[in-house]
Amino acid sequence: MLTNLPLISVIVPNYNHENYLKQRLDSIFSQTYQNFEVILLDDNSTDNSKQILSEYAKNPKVSHCVFNEINSGNTFTQWQKGISLAQGNYIWIAESDDFCETNFLEKVSKPLLENNQVVLSYCQSNRVDEYGSVIGNWKEHTNVLDVKKFETDFMVDGNLFIEKYLIYINAIPNASAVLLRKENLKITDDLVSNIHLKSCGDWVLYFQQISNHKIAFISDSLNSFRFHANSVIATAVKVENRISIIEINLQMRKVMLSVLQKKMPVNYNEIISNNKKTTKSLKYEKGMILFHNDKRWKGVFVLLGVFDEFLRRYKLKKKIVLKLKKIIS
Repeated sequence: MLTNLPLISVIVPNYNHENYLKQRLDSIFSQTYQNFEVILLDDNSTDNSKQILSEYAKNPKVSHCVFNEINSGNTFTQWQKGISLAQGNYIWIAESDDFCETNFLEKVSKPLLENNQVVLSYCQSNRVDEYGSVIGNWKEHTNVLDVKKFETDFMVDGNLFIEKYLIYINAIPNASAVLLRKENLKITDDLVSNIHLKSCGDWVLYFQQISNHKIAFISDSLNSFRFHANSVIATAVKVENRISIIEINLQMRKVMLSVLQKKMPVNYNEIISNNKKTTKSLKYEKGMILFHNDKRWKGVFVLLGVFDEFLRRYKLKKKIVLKLKKIIS
């Protein structure tokens, strides 16, 4: 391993995760890469989190332990606070209900240390349940984009990563798997104030980070992303129906476009073209859901706005039906 390793700031934003905190914090303090500081943040938890955090705050690696008296109501407000307190060259947002392997920092930091153009490095994640048992892998999430690409390590131009992957879905599904270069990192006002970004602001942040820079991926599953009843992603799926999720996605894309307009990557036109296709597809899906759920006129109105997409899908469906009829006959 490299000598004279730079300081990494580990930010642990917590809210009511007493059941997972010990595993989270133990996995941080046992890292093989040991030059790090830990910033503990609690957003006015109502469980036993504060007592647990107070005990761990005695560790000399903990530089700050901050308890909010009023809940901020926004994950990114806590991220912003943690980054402002951080003294390290790199930032790791270690979500309080996740955990990782002991060599997480050692392996994920390597591309950042070896190449100054890399501003974001992340690894593959296991999906685990509330008990910490592996129930899947997040490679399944990116299989819809490219089955082979995420099987091996890679370092790639950030603009190309946006064009091929990030413009379609959040191909970096868990912040806990990510290490960020601090000098390139800023939590913008949009992430804090825009209610539509409450559950997907990290997606926008990745656009901001990697535009005109490089991104690295480690294919080893060194991070465990906990999927439980109160996790951010599970809550989003549970509370928001599909139409609301689509609307959040569409609103996020407006913010994303403003980011790209400021950054103006060399492949801007290609990215915008891919975004238009995805936006039409989302609107088509929204229109069809409305049409088939007793909101026909609303559905028709939405579909008229993407009439070319409607025709394309209709013709494709018709071709498939005709082919099936031929096969059957």
